[in-house]
Amino acid sequence: MKEKFGVAVEPDEVGEETVLLYHEELDEELISIVVKRILPNPVSFQTYIYNEESEWIVGVATEAETNSPLFLVCLKDGERIYEEFLFREKDNEK
Repeated sequence: MKEKFGVAVEPDEVGEETVLLYHEELDEELISIVVKRILPNPVSFQTYIYNEESEWIVGVATEAETNSPLFLVCLKDGERIYEEFLFREKDNEK
């Protein structure tokens, strides 16, 4: 957060939650249809929440069975400001 957005975060001020979500439960304002097509159904989402001057939510989509990171999304005050795929294309081939 410090490098990317200039926000120093104290670890003890971060809330954390993990949920298992099906595609129909994913908000398309936050997770695009293109990303949904790539993510497994269901997908595990680890969320980290930090509230200071703004509300920051970082979500990491992981493979439910292996916990391998797949996708990261960052929201500031409910608006998507950053996203990144966390796997290489060859990892997605079956």
